[in-house]
Amino acid sequence: MKTIRLPLLVGLALAVLVPFATVTDAEAASPKAPTLHPLTAKQVAHRLTGEVYGFLPYWLETPKTAASLQYKLLTTVSLFDIGLKANGGIDHSWVGYKTLLSASSTSTIAAAHAAGDRVDVTLASFGYLQNRAFLRNKTDQRRAIRQIVALLAARGLDGVTVDFESVYLRDLPDFSRFVDSLERAIRVHNKIGRVTVAVNGSTTGAAMAAAAFAGHADRVLIMGYDYRGSRSAITGSTDPLVVRGGGMSLTWTLDAFKAGKLPMNKVILALPYYGMSWPTASSKPGTAPAQAAYGKAPAYPIQVSKIKVPKGSRHGYDRVEATAWIATYDAHLHVWRQTFYDTAASLTAKYNLAKSRGLAGVGLWALGYDSGASANWQALAKAFQPPPPRKVKVKKHTVHHVKPKPKAIHRPKPRARKPRAHKPAPVGKPIAN
Repeated sequence: MKTIRLPLLVGLALAVLVPFATVTDAEAASPKAPTLHPLTAKQVAHRLTGEVYGFLPYWLETPKTAASLQYKLLTTVSLFDIGLKANGGIDHSWVGYKTLLSASSTSTIAAAHAAGDRVDVTLASFGYLQNRAFLRNKTDQRRAIRQIVALLAARGLDGVTVDFESVYLRDLPDFSRFVDSLERAIRVHNKIGRVTVAVNGSTTGAAMAAAAFAGHADRVLIMGYDYRGSRSAITGSTDPLVVRGGGMSLTWTLDAFKAGKLPMNKVILALPYYGMSWPTASSKPGTAPAQAAYGKAPAYPIQVSKIKVPKGSRHGYDRVEATAWIATYDAHLHVWRQTFYDTAASLTAKYNLAKSRGLAGVGLWALGYDSGASANWQALAKAFQPPPPRKVKVKKHTVHHVKPKPKAIHRPKPRARKPRAHKPAPVGKPIAN
């Protein structure tokens, strides 16, 4: 994703967001690793009302990672990342590739699959010229696709997240053809395999999304962050719900995607588990950063888990942008430091935006940046777990027992007597007087 591997992330920012992990060759080639297989259609869980797509960067993977994730609140885990060499082959020297082969990743894949969650791998490529060279070379693309499919088979993965950042607009037709070729190859390997394409939240991101869908991408994931950075004119949320007076925001982005007639039910809105911090001349939110102080007090992104609210600081919540903020005075450098970040409340507002627009779901950059904060998991549960079935209360009615009527005694009817016949007097005899 684009908060990694940027020239701006040096010094303190690099130390905060990219504490690189190391993986030994012995761990990567563990003979005890179980055989992994992608999910079948019957094994995919459908317990949530929307998709929750969590990115797991290699620098956050440890032997404890597999047991720390709440898989029942996720639908996909995307292992970040693998890269390409100049000839299109997978870069085996890259630490992300080595981590993918590690015992910790094996445990994560197995645990996710046991819960019915898909597991993808992120294919990252950065730079306009690098991407142009790749997208214009069909031989390099065939090599990349062949090795990607082989990697999916070897690690039992369910799909690929394509994260090509900095692509010229005139190269989008070539990008669309690459996505289409990759999707076809993955479907031959796995009938329910998926290709997800990550794009930014600008108009160029909408154009790239259109190219991805033209190439039959299954999902487009909007990287809904970095709306503000170290060189922004004013401080504020890195993923504002809305910006006062207008401007780029999450709402603005979804409006642009809808205007482009993109299939919104296949779009995922990814949100940050990190904030942005600037030196300022005052504690008032929404002021200009003190760029003159950057030499000693630079602006930098910061993991949510690293943000503290010290005594004496000023803090609040901006309902318009849906963001929390803290302002702390640095007596040594004589500057204020303003930090804006998401909380469970602000994330809930953005989850509701995604649901109201009919999106496929939301994404998280990145799993672990909140150190597994329970509040964030609870916000996901509230937003995407279906409500429990209602219990129908049966009212108890008083039963009146009716006394049975006494049985009638059957008495046979008396037989009618036949009248006696009158005997006539004998003929020829006199009647006595």
